[in-house]
Amino acid sequence: MRVRLHGPGVTVAYVNTPAPKPNAGKVSVNGDGVREGEVGKPSVFSVDTSKAGPGNLDVKINGPEDPLSCNVVEVGDGLYEVTYVPKEEGPHVVAVKFADQHVPGSAFRPNVIKGATPDNVVAYGKGLEEGTPKSESEFYVDTSRAGDGNLDIKIDGPVPIEPTITTLTPHHYKVVYAVPQEGDYNVHITFDDIHIPKSPFHISVRTPFNPSSVLATGPGLLYGIVGRVSLFEVDCSAAGNAPLNINVEDDQHDLVPVKVTERQPNCYDVSFVPHKPIPHHVNVLWNNFNIKGSPFKVNVIEKPEKDINLGGEGKIRVYYSTTTSSEKIRHNCRFLQSLMERKKVHLREDFEPWIPIDIGMDREERNRIFEKAGVRKTPMLFIDDQYVGDYDDVVELDECGELDRLLSYCALKYRNLHTIEEARKADELLKMQTTTE
Repeated sequence: MRVRLHGPGVTVAYVNTPAPKPNAGKVSVNGDGVREGEVGKPSVFSVDTSKAGPGNLDVKINGPEDPLSCNVVEVGDGLYEVTYVPKEEGPHVVAVKFADQHVPGSAFRPNVIKGATPDNVVAYGKGLEEGTPKSESEFYVDTSRAGDGNLDIKIDGPVPIEPTITTLTPHHYKVVYAVPQEGDYNVHITFDDIHIPKSPFHISVRTPFNPSSVLATGPGLLYGIVGRVSLFEVDCSAAGNAPLNINVEDDQHDLVPVKVTERQPNCYDVSFVPHKPIPHHVNVLWNNFNIKGSPFKVNVIEKPEKDINLGGEGKIRVYYSTTTSSEKIRHNCRFLQSLMERKKVHLREDFEPWIPIDIGMDREERNRIFEKAGVRKTPMLFIDDQYVGDYDDVVELDECGELDRLLSYCALKYRNLHTIEEARKADELLKMQTTTE
């Protein structure tokens, strides 16, 4: 419409200009949020409508399964910022309309991936619960549901530990470590520098207590003499950390005082003095559990009128009869010899060849042997100059493991005596040389 006004010498014309129309083609969309995304992380893009004329901006986002909400904020004249958080991986649809018209490039189809999510990393295995010194522990880590990321494992404690990580399959790892000593350790497992659930894991490394690994040896567990000290040793070095309790009582249930001395870590010398010529019972408990063979039955006899020394300290001796007509005694000799050979006793330095008790031995010496043993039944086994028993007794001791303990004790005694004897000879030689000079 044109309007003209006329006046003296003046003409004024007014022109009615049409209102601008919205133009969705002038809208621009930019940003990573319309190209890609990561589950659980904000995706952002911008929309510039400043050149598109008047109109309303409309943004709708749909995931693979469900629509998503988004936040549209005007940050300038016709300039908007759009933010949304993907909840699932896969292709998404971002529809941007201006004045009910799709803008250039709409609908956009960003691909959303499952990013590194430490909460979905799973770690499991005994190595995350406990450990044993000087032995390997292991555990496993599964990152298959956590997306791509960097796995890092560190172990700290009383001493630094460097774990070995082996890739079993993509996203599945085996971790092996060994600690040299007891203590409390922490296993730190991070994924993209973020701790996974329950990390750091607290590991208590201790030597497990094992009563069956406690070894008790010595004559004090077999026999005793009234009024004399009975001795034995207890070695707990391979049994872990636990309290050792030892008590001795006689057949009348009277307790006998016990002396326990730790001569080195977890190795003890034990002594007691029986006062009655009746059986005694030695209870050796590790963490309140009986060790193998406990309670030990100790036969206690009256103190002999004279102390008989056969010269067998630190030695293994078997006395036997060569003239017996008893088939049972001959049978027992053969089987005792077989038992000793199976244990290779005949090859040991502390073993003396079988000693005939009836040929080449005078009556006085033979009677001394019988008197010390308290019986006249052959074959008879002596260990460390103490009577152990006849064939039947030895078999019984072997079945309960006590024979091996006595043999081990004798080997130790023999080595100690040998060392002492060598030292005595060296000392005498030194004195002789000094005197000569």
